[in-house]
Parts: sequence; structure tokens; C-alpha cells
Amino acid sequence: MKNSSKIAIVSGETSGDQYAALLACSLKKIVPHAEIIGIGGPKLQTSGIRPIAEHPLSGTFGFSGVIKTIYQQAKFLSTCTRALKKEKPDVIIFIDNPGFNLALAKNLYDFKNIYYIPPKIWAHDYQRIFLIKHFFHSVVVIFPFEKPIYEKEGIFVYYGGHPVLDLISDETDDLFFQQIGIDKQIPLIGLFPGSRQEEIKYILPLLVRAGKTILKKYQVSFVISCAEEKLYEMQKKILKQENINWPIWKGSPHTLARNSKVALAASGTINLEIALCGTPMIVFYKMERINYAIARIIVQLGYISPVNIICGRKIVDEFIQNINWYRFQRIFSEIFESSEQREKQTQQFHHLKSVLGEGNVSTKVANFIAECL
Repeated sequence: MKNSSKIAIVSGETSGDQYAALLACSLKKIVPHAEIIGIGGPKLQTSGIRPIAEHPLSGTFGFSGVIKTIYQQAKFLSTCTRALKKEKPDVIIFIDNPGFNLALAKNLYDFKNIYYIPPKIWAHDYQRIFLIKHFFHSVVVIFPFEKPIYEKEGIFVYYGGHPVLDLISDETDDLFFQQIGIDKQIPLIGLFPGSRQEEIKYILPLLVRAGKTILKKYQVSFVISCAEEKLYEMQKKILKQENINWPIWKGSPHTLARNSKVALAASGTINLEIALCGTPMIVFYKMERINYAIARIIVQLGYISPVNIICGRKIVDEFIQNINWYRFQRIFSEIFESSEQREKQTQQFHHLKSVLGEGNVSTKVANFIAECL
């Protein structure tokens, strides 16, 4: 490997940006003489790499979200293509965000491209695997069952575990209740409404209603996790509309999860993080009706939470789109009151951790990329 190697990292949404930053930090240790450039969000940009563009589209999701931003996406796609062709990196690492990254990789077919966290072809649109085979040198998967799928199609694949293991912080929780200003003796319910603007718009009101339902029966406190600073004002506005003043926590979501008796969360990577913190949870999801209708047609999965998807069975209860609030109250009461029910979930979370791998995933992936160089 030459000392003057140049590595490009391309990421988009919040979770991808986190994984990109972790990978960049690991690469700097393993290939200290390489120049690392990046296209992504704030975490990647502050990881010590040289940013060449900032991804502007992390707030949208769903099919209507793509349509609403199609001009912006096309313009950004052109900007990224020109920037990367000018930089001429030795390898480009694409992270998650398949709609954008597959389109960008087509424009950069003569580079050595690696897809880290490739599209969930096992959930829908399997045909994309042939695009990956054509435009990528190799893939780095995050679920053990993905490896044989790619191997079957003759694609070079590496599996080192799920990088969510590297996200879990070990910071102390001692001052949490003092910092947030609530009584430690009252059971705490953590609310995790997601990391996109449209998730906040649709899911936070659901979590607020769930909280109001809980308060009819139990004396508890609520704290809302704020995934990004730019979402704080949006969350405050929704709470004001709902006429409630529950505190918003801008710190580590793991601190909130570990101090919560039960977590209510939007479906997504945060479910894995909460599970790894050992906190029982209930999962929610809601989107625009048109997005939901299309998703039901094309997504071939029985579950939406990655906890259930990875385990292949229902570990945590899911409430999607139109909520049966009587069922929610019953399930919440079972988890809140029954130590046996809580123990049942946390035991499954221990199994989940063993499935996800042994940690230091970003370092393993960085070593693989160094070998590719």
C-alpha cells in the first residue's frame, strides 16, 4: 500500500454519519499516512477528515420525501460526482443511504468502490444486488445472514459485526437526574422519536399520546431524546402544541435509555442501541399514508424493528401507523409491572448482542479497507 493513498467516505443520514465518523477515526490509526476525504454530515466532518461536501438530505424519508427533494438530490449528485472525479481517491467507501449512493456509484464505476452497510436487498428489490455486483469491488455487511446472500452472487463480501456496538457509550449516568431536573424516585419513561424531521413530525405526537395514556394509570416521568441539535426547536414546538412541558435531553441517548424503566421508540437503529443498554421497549412507526401504502407493497418483512428482524421473531412489540391504544396500554402494563416480562425481553437482548458480533467493528472494517488498498 502506498503512503500517499487517498480514501473517500460518502455517508448520508444520521446513523450512517455516525458510522462514517467511527470508521474515519479507525482508518486514521491504521493508515496514518493516507489522506481521508469525505461527503457526509456533522459527525464525519468533525472526525478530522477533509470534507469535500456536506450531505443536505438527512431530514427526508419515504417515497414522497424523495419526490419532494428530487431536484436538490440531482444537483447534489452532480456536485459529488465532480468532486470525487477531481479528487481521484484510491478507494471510495459508500455507507448506507442506498437511493443516493447507488446513483453516485454508477457515475464512478471506474473507481474502486466498497459498499459498507449495503441496501437491504433481502427485504425488498433484490435486483439491486446486480447493480452492486457491477459497480462495487466489495461489500461490508452488518448482519451475519447477509454474507451468504452476496457470496451466492459471486460478490466479495466481508462481515465484522454491526457497528452499533461501537456506538454504545460507557459514560457515567450519575448526574443524569440532577441535570435533567426530575425526581429519581419516580419511574422514568424514555421517549425516542427518531433522527429525521419527518419522523419527529409523525412519531413524536404518537409518543406524546402514548405518554398521556400511561399517565391515566401510572405516576411516571417522561424525557424526550433529541438526536440532533437541529431537531430541538421542532420538538419544542410539537410539545407546545400538545400543551406539555416534558424535558428534552440533548445528551447521549444511552444515558437516557439506561435510566429509563421502559423506552418508547421510533423504529430504527436506536432500537438496537436501547436493547444493548438492556432497557425494555415498545416500538412505534408512522409515515405519510401514500408512503405507508407503497411500503406495504414492496417491503417483504414481517417486522419493522431491527431487533425483531435480526432475531427473526417478535422480541419487542410494534405499533405501526394506526394504533390500537387499548392494546398498547395492556402491553405497556405487562412490561411496566411484570419483572418476569421485563426479564424475558432483556434475556433476548443478551442473545441479540451475541448475534451482532464482538465489538471493535469499525477497526475491523478499517483493516479490511486497508487490505483493499
